Amino acid sequence: MTSIKASRGFNAWVAATVGSELGSGVLAFALTWTASGHGPHVASAVLTLTVAPAVLLGLLGGAVADRFGPHRVMIICTLAMILVSAGLGVVVLVREPTSALLLITAVLIGTIAAFQRPASSVFPRLFVADADLGTAMARVGMASQFARTIAPPAGGLLVGLIALSGVAFVDVVGGVVMLVALLLITPPKEHTPAREAVTFRGIVAGVTTARGTDGVPALLACVAIVAGAVIPAVLLGIPLAARERGWSASEAGMIEAGWIAGGLACGAWFAWQGTAAKAWRPMALGPLIVAAGLGLLAIATDWIVALAGTTLIGVGVVVFTAHVFPTYVLLAPPPMVSRFQGLLMLVQQTPQLIVNPLIGFFVAAVGTGPVLAVSGLLATLATLTVVTDRTLRTFTTR
Repeated sequence: MTSIKASRGFNAWVAATVGSELGSGVLAFALTWTASGHGPHVASAVLTLTVAPAVLLGLLGGAVADRFGPHRVMIICTLAMILVSAGLGVVVLVREPTSALLLITAVLIGTIAAFQRPASSVFPRLFVADADLGTAMARVGMASQFARTIAPPAGGLLVGLIALSGVAFVDVVGGVVMLVALLLITPPKEHTPAREAVTFRGIVAGVTTARGTDGVPALLACVAIVAGAVIPAVLLGIPLAARERGWSASEAGMIEAGWIAGGLACGAWFAWQGTAAKAWRPMALGPLIVAAGLGLLAIATDWIVALAGTTLIGVGVVVFTAHVFPTYVLLAPPPMVSRFQGLLMLVQQTPQLIVNPLIGFFVAAVGTGPVLAVSGLLATLATLTVVTDRTLRTFTTR
């Protein structure tokens, strides 16, 4: 076991993350479920509007965190989310949730996330030494993944028992827990404000510096490949393959659970044992594991084989991300670390907005199997990108 020197404040924040992410997850499910009652176009629009602000405002969100510090930004964003959830709960108590209300709520949630995510991604750096950053981020990721795993079934249960208004107030409780934790925490490292960050020149400087920092363009390319080519194929490919191959809804659910279980098990390993000092090796290995899993899913005629495939995919993604994200933070200049995170968020989200509709088109044209197989081949491009970058091959956290 690898032990990290982290303050009690860090551990309190990790614990609060479970409650906060669980509240956000059940609210996201309830919003989508309620929107689906207005028709598929409304449900699709709600999902899109929770992602689009990250694409439009992610760079600004990172700049704000560089200017004012991730701690302060997280406090303000958490308070804003509490107000949005409380407002939604009160409105839905007195009137039926309209399409307009759901869409407005989605925009507000997505906008808050555009500012909160870059800040929360770099927050662990204020608590631990660089050598321990990978392990610390793995523990945060483990807490978030655990909450996201139980959120959909919990959301399904709660929306039936207490409706959308009650679920909104559940999110308020999770937000209050996080807000209290953040107000009581004092990170051992201080943030140095980048006063020029929230200007057009400062935002552009973040992008140009990222482009000119050795190793960073390669990491961004790898993330774009995995996020754009792999994640949509899995999230859409599992239900489409299930219908195409005659698997039942319960079998499809088990296949989906394999993706989650594989990621959780792998995340728990890194949170307990720590991440590799020479990160390029697992960064290169992860996409190959993903490709193997996608290959199994592409050819599976039995749902057990598909389950093995999705489990491999979950393992591969976490092997990859558990080393990519800390390396990316460590390569970023300290005054620009949040702006780099905003750029990373942009790179993660934009390809998915483009690829999601294309997946449906190609599946309709050639079937699920070939699309999944091609996605697996594309995943290997991330491995090729890692092994051909000299900075990544020589980078070490110890």
